[in-house]
Amino acid sequence: MVEYTLRDILRKTVTDAGARPDSIALTFDGQHMTFGELDDRSTRLAHGLLAAGFTKGDKVSVVMYNRLEWVELFFALAKLGGVIVPINYLLAGSEMQYIFDDSESRWIVVEDTLTPALTPVLDDNAERKIVEVGEPTGLGIAYESLVANPLDDAPALPDVHADDLFLLQYTSGTTGFPKGAMHTHSTVLWNSYHQIVDFEVTNDDVYYVVPALCWAAGFHDLALAALWRGGRVVLGRSTGFDPGEFLQQVEQHGATKVLLVPTVLKRVLNHPEFDRYDTSSLRMVLSGGEPVPPSSLEGLKAKIPHCDVLQVYGMSEFPTLMLLITGRDAHGRAGSTGKACSVATIRIIDDAGQDVPAGTIGQIICRSPANMIGYYNKPEATASALADGWLHTGDLASYDDEGFVYMAGRAKDMIITGGLNVYPAEIERVLATHPDVIEAAVVGEPDERWGEIGIAHVVVRDDAHPAQEDVEAYLRERMAGFKVPRVYRFTTQPLPRTTSGKVQKHRLDKVTHDA
Repeated sequence: MVEYTLRDILRKTVTDAGARPDSIALTFDGQHMTFGELDDRSTRLAHGLLAAGFTKGDKVSVVMYNRLEWVELFFALAKLGGVIVPINYLLAGSEMQYIFDDSESRWIVVEDTLTPALTPVLDDNAERKIVEVGEPTGLGIAYESLVANPLDDAPALPDVHADDLFLLQYTSGTTGFPKGAMHTHSTVLWNSYHQIVDFEVTNDDVYYVVPALCWAAGFHDLALAALWRGGRVVLGRSTGFDPGEFLQQVEQHGATKVLLVPTVLKRVLNHPEFDRYDTSSLRMVLSGGEPVPPSSLEGLKAKIPHCDVLQVYGMSEFPTLMLLITGRDAHGRAGSTGKACSVATIRIIDDAGQDVPAGTIGQIICRSPANMIGYYNKPEATASALADGWLHTGDLASYDDEGFVYMAGRAKDMIITGGLNVYPAEIERVLATHPDVIEAAVVGEPDERWGEIGIAHVVVRDDAHPAQEDVEAYLRERMAGFKVPRVYRFTTQPLPRTTSGKVQKHRLDKVTHDA
């Protein structure tokens, strides 16, 4: 893939084996867009941005719900040699500001329905160019004015190469601050290419996108693979998931493949009117982020016998679908995440970097042409994560005699609540700034509805008696709501620690909570 870049995914010709220019590429909210239209509009947008002062290599932070313009912008930046920085719209303003600054974004693209809440933040970013999608408020450049920019005598777009930086996918870590995983055109393409093979993507596929496009799973779990192969992508709304609406959309569009995290899959299967809808088109459900309960596997098999469930494991550092296991292989291997995808080599190592034998827990490391090339402006974190050319995931696992991998825990203490990743270090860092708090530790506990919920163990001053509502409100002002713990246990006793000073989270429930 020396000079093949992301822009080439859209260049369908009449001789293409996957799709023609007049084939439908995207569907959203009753609107259809063909490959030819997507190619044309993204090219016009690229020229409009160029005329507005865009320079190859510019970083563009994007704050949008799922919509057609998200995909147009993605490919426009691919054609410009730009770098896209997806921003989770659930983040608090201060969290977004950190990413704007850390990524050195020169541009911010925001949709109209999010503008009112973000206006204070955007006002503080006057030095950056702001593009408004939807109804413009005058705060920045109107998106459609860029698309309407005339192409007569327009300058040529910059040369773009496979190893050019294209994506900064922000992912949190144990330090509590997000890190931008750097991806090139090549790493993104490799991440999608293997999915065509491993998940048998064809031009007959209709992939229904449930995750938000700002998440790694949005664009990079089958959506790009489906477009590359010439299939159709149906964008779901990225807010307020409704299992009934999902089933209706599957029936209406004949969706063949979807990705549903276990908590969402459970909601769909438990919908009281499931049998009212025609779901016979579904051939594959991907699920990951946490083990899929056997009851869900059995429930889907009973309702849609021909539909396979593939459990997957991956990272924002890529591959996003690193390990996978089919429903057939999962039988009798409860808890397994399967084997490596076709473009990854997986090893499980001990603290000395040596491969562990079967049945022994160690750290998962991965080598793949889809791996990130590093963390943006963080050389030390990059050197640690990519030591010896292997991506060190920080996740613990073992494997059996047949090579099937079994997750054993998350070394980074990540909590997965409702399918969203929550990193305790971020919450602990904010709790530590509360005037009544001395120290805090956050752990996850199983929850029937959400999979896991956050439990905050908070050490307060002897003379302080904060109410849970007040501490919760303090957090909600400073971070996304989904990250805020649901349970608080206050104490004046110090947190249990090792001799080296690390909090012993496994002992937290044994601490006397007297506040």
